Amino acid sequence: MKNRTKVLLLTILIFFSFLTASETQAQSNNDITGIWMARGYGRVIQVDAASVRIYDLAEISCTANVEYPLAMFADALSVSGDKLTFKRGVTQYTFDKIPELPNLCNQKLTKKERKSPLYNFDVLWNTFNEHYAYFKERNIDWPQMQEKYRSRVTDKTSQPELLAICDAMLEELNDGHVGIEASKKIMKKAAILGDWDMRPNADFKGVREGILSKYLKQPKRHNISKTVWGKINDSTGYIQINTMGVQADFGIVDNTSPENARELYKKYLERSPDIFTDDIDGMNTTMNKVLKDFGDIEKIILDLRFNGGGEDMVGLSALSHLVDTEKTVFTKKNRIGDSFSEVYPFALTPQEKTYSGKVYLLQSHYSASATEVLLLASLSYENILRIGSPSEGIFSDILEKKLPNGWEFGLSNEIYQDMNGISYEAKGIPVHIDLDYPEDEYELVDKLKKDLQTTGDTAIEYILNN
Repeated sequence: MKNRTKVLLLTILIFFSFLTASETQAQSNNDITGIWMARGYGRVIQVDAASVRIYDLAEISCTANVEYPLAMFADALSVSGDKLTFKRGVTQYTFDKIPELPNLCNQKLTKKERKSPLYNFDVLWNTFNEHYAYFKERNIDWPQMQEKYRSRVTDKTSQPELLAICDAMLEELNDGHVGIEASKKIMKKAAILGDWDMRPNADFKGVREGILSKYLKQPKRHNISKTVWGKINDSTGYIQINTMGVQADFGIVDNTSPENARELYKKYLERSPDIFTDDIDGMNTTMNKVLKDFGDIEKIILDLRFNGGGEDMVGLSALSHLVDTEKTVFTKKNRIGDSFSEVYPFALTPQEKTYSGKVYLLQSHYSASATEVLLLASLSYENILRIGSPSEGIFSDILEKKLPNGWEFGLSNEIYQDMNGISYEAKGIPVHIDLDYPEDEYELVDKLKKDLQTTGDTAIEYILNN
């Protein structure tokens, strides 16, 4: 059970991260109050003068998910008649006003009913059946999955047993944006029953530091190596971005310990009204420093081999410093029933001062999620060469849901496509120079460490010698 995630803002939070300012301002917009049904996503929201309550709606269930205080609505939110639209970053949500909550949302379940193993299994299966976007791409017969796994569930199935069964079914999708979580106690027992892979993460930190030690004399670091950069030689600059999150400027200096950094970041999150924008601003500030340090340089290497994702706009902001032409770089749509929403395009706008030379993107199977959105955008630019291996192939924001028993799960309901209408889900973004990296993260680490000790990093050496 391993789950990649767009870690900065979970989908449920993205939906309503605009709820952040004064109550007075909020009350001046009366059009927002009422009940709204999302187009796709299986969400109903109930808005009054003080709060926003979110419900997860499926064919057989309606579960209250979370409630936020009502404050204000950012410029990204617009109401036109009976339609509400919210845009943020690369995502657009559309809601239609409805007269009242669906009957299921007013249904009162007993504790026994909420915890029923069969009911919770059915809600999980049905939610995927209604919203998951990639059964075909991942060669999954979802009704057959129901037959295979529901037969293992009875009214007497324990909570850990149910979690192990549900997890096994979801693992068949082989989608890093799909997962299910319960309490730590239940997870621990389910891990034994399901024989989950509980090994610690592969030593990406050791590989990253090995690369820096071999190629950079005095690397500069942002937020304890979330971004690292320096010159390999007078003609080649190297940037290592290791996450598309935690890029905001929140008081980290070079000698800050990891423990103090976590505490600083926690305090920063508590006082920040908009961490989404803070991370984008932090990435832009860092990239400005990088390009200033590089000066007039012939090549830039952007190493994303160890970046499992984060927030799309953080990665796209980094890329906007390395291109000099505004282009529509991909489209996005979400599943609605048996069809999809209209596609909406995303245009990448270069920064005021950008680098226009040759860019080499290093990628691996571990380059995933928001990192792949950067790679997807790079397909539109001729000055960018991709080296390594195809990325993981998980693009959708995670649609976060809650089961009646309180467990949380996530699925992929959105499709990203390049400007030729191609989706790279399950395939990954291709490379120009394929180094045949292992997909297994432990094997990848072993290979890269061995290369560093002998011939050097194959990707970097190729760039330096060409």
